[in-house]
Amino acid sequence: MDVLALRRGVVASLVALTALILAGPAAAATTTVECGLFRDYFAPDPLGPTTGSISFGLLGAPETIAADATLTPPADTNLASLTGGVPTALTVVRDAGVITSLSFATSCTLTDDVAFVDDLFGPGADGYVVGDRLVAPISLLDIHDGLSALIPTAAANGVPLTLIFSIDTSMGTPSAFDAQLTLVGEVELEGDGDILIGAARLPNSVISNQARGLLAEAAELGVEATVVVIGEGGPDAGSPGGVAMAISLDVSFEAPAPPPSEPTVPDTSMLGAAARPTPWLLGALLLLLGAGWVLGARIFSAGRYSAHE
Repeated sequence: MDVLALRRGVVASLVALTALILAGPAAAATTTVECGLFRDYFAPDPLGPTTGSISFGLLGAPETIAADATLTPPADTNLASLTGGVPTALTVVRDAGVITSLSFATSCTLTDDVAFVDDLFGPGADGYVVGDRLVAPISLLDIHDGLSALIPTAAANGVPLTLIFSIDTSMGTPSAFDAQLTLVGEVELEGDGDILIGAARLPNSVISNQARGLLAEAAELGVEATVVVIGEGGPDAGSPGGVAMAISLDVSFEAPAPPPSEPTVPDTSMLGAAARPTPWLLGALLLLLGAGWVLGARIFSAGRYSAHE
């Protein structure tokens, strides 16, 4: 037996074992659901083999897709047509930072702040972003009161907007979505029927008679109102931007407490006057007593005279 070769083998094994101990256990694969838009998608090619890549959101860094990654149909064919535009939901499996699986998820939730961005879609084409996962052009919001009640209002009052997307997994596109935000502020009624809640403008067409009445009452009282804006929408070719949206408003406010009433002090002036005989009353009483004494004396004298007679 070659003792030297044996020693070398033992040393190599110890080095490998030490490296494994120092490295620790291998990181487990992680699964997340990415919600919203993605961009810069390049499909992997297992025959190349060539890795692919994808970036989530407007600002996300490119992520590597393994050449042999599993792309569950129809993600394998539809992802390229959705890049940079329609929001979707993707179930993403990552192993050591590399994407090993992509598939459409049935739903996802996006909650984030909304910001106005100049020239978002090009020179003079401004828009809004929700986090960095959803974009909306001003040109659409100007003609869509339902979306205007959700996106610009959240930006104006600096409150987060929550969107829940239901996904048609046969295509990867939204089949419906729900939205909600809460506005708090002083109420101002505008001449065109719009109503301001703080800095947020609610379009006239989305305000029900009941909500309008409550907001008018809050404005008259000069108190802040809390308005929960709830949206339910879905794709509709006949609506602006291809999106139908129904808006409902849940309005509440606290009426100001009435000012404390001053304690009532009883009027004792009449009681004092009644308790003290006035001079004219004393005079009248003395006259009555005097008249009674004279009358009594006369009767007594007449009685004595009659008896004497």
